[in-house]
Amino acid sequence: MSKYIDIHTHHNAGEGLFITNRYHAFEKAEGAGLCSLGLHPWYITPGGIEHELVQLEKYASLQNVVAIGECGLDKLTKTDWSLQEDVFRRQIRLANILHKPLIIHCVRAYDEVLQLLKQEQVAIPVIFHGFNKNVQVAQRILAQGYYLSFGAALLNDQSHVIEALQACTEDTFFLETDDADIAIGQIYEKAADIRKTGEDALILQLQKNFQAVFNI
Repeated sequence: MSKYIDIHTHHNAGEGLFITNRYHAFEKAEGAGLCSLGLHPWYITPGGIEHELVQLEKYASLQNVVAIGECGLDKLTKTDWSLQEDVFRRQIRLANILHKPLIIHCVRAYDEVLQLLKQEQVAIPVIFHGFNKNVQVAQRILAQGYYLSFGAALLNDQSHVIEALQACTEDTFFLETDDADIAIGQIYEKAADIRKTGEDALILQLQKNFQAVFNI
């Protein structure tokens, strides 16, 4: 397995093993590397949603599509709230059917996201990506058996997300670059420093976490 694992990136190439996220043009996943497909709450349009969901269902079953998402709820976007909830529910159900992990986008909606996951009886691993909230929110998510993924926010020494990473047990988190123009190696280096562990030990642990969740 590659040295570094980037579980969520919007770039077409990266260092080590990486999962590229697609929120439209799902057919481009065919013949590509590892990717995740999902309807992002920012880009949901009422007129096209049924077609997009059909396309998502069609291509999400590809072997190289290893997760559904990012999907979820966002209180800062202009997308209609009830539409966000409906589309999120349908993606949870798809992930359950396909037995593929769910990658969550959540902005100011942790109560609602956690409630919908419970209502839909999510039965697959759930990863809250780009986590940048405080330790109290982190503990609520971890208490449900879900995972956190950390990115560029770790590079800010004043961020409360540092305490959140410290609160994670070794088998409950991942690292990512998302849309930041940085190397995943920088995130690993900073995470190892925050957790006061060697980088090699961190690499081995996240490889174990990846295998446990993605079965690759």
